[in-house]
Amino acid sequence: MTAYYNEFDPFAAEWLRALIAAGHIAPGVVDTRSIVDVRPEELAGFTQCHFFAGIGGWSHALRSAGWSD
Repeated sequence: MTAYYNEFDPFAAEWLRALIAAGHIAPGVVDTRSIVDVRPEELAGFTQCHFFAGIGGWSHALRSAGWSD
């Protein structure tokens, strides 16, 4: 499946979308809701979950370390 990115900041969320589109980080969904509104059952099926995702550093680090998406 895809990665889940939670990022409240609109600028960082757009940056995540651009990085996904360019193929630099794992493909996925960018959710801009507050973390308190995210329900556990909404995360079922995602292969990666990045909370307070920023600009996707963890996804990039996982790829650099050789981990698959």
